[in-house]
Amino acid sequence: MTGPRLINPETLGAWVIKCQPKVNPGVTTAILDRDLEPITRFCVADNYRSRMMAADDPAILWISGDGRQLARGIWGLGRVTGPIRAILGEVASWDVGKLEVPLHVELLADGVSVEAIRAAGVGDLEVLVQPQASNPSWVSRDQLAALSGLLDWPTTSPS
Repeated sequence: MTGPRLINPETLGAWVIKCQPKVNPGVTTAILDRDLEPITRFCVADNYRSRMMAADDPAILWISGDGRQLARGIWGLGRVTGPIRAILGEVASWDVGKLEVPLHVELLADGVSVEAIRAAGVGDLEVLVQPQASNPSWVSRDQLAALSGLLDWPTTSPS
């Protein structure tokens, strides 16, 4: 890679929402139990990327971690459904003042592993080369096109 990639509407393929199983055990449990209700919101950092997120942008759920519960990789596909917003209501102290993005992301019964992603020639995903970066991450249009054979995007629209 030669220098930083700029995110703009012409280069953005999809937002990548990273989910750490130890921090979000409910998502992991839902996948393991095959209780595949769509994810409708997720916490994101307050940064320029989250402010770029807009309704109808494609969104990918990425499971990170050590791979003991679920293989690292793509475990959900969908769309952003609205602008970011402050987290309100009764929340854990570490969530106060954070932002969430409204989503409609359908969980996958079978994820797309890092090995399959690398085999498709897309080993340069930001989430792989900078796994500690904040949410959201992103994939370019070219990367998303290279992944297209591995991804079965939902055909239903959020209600």
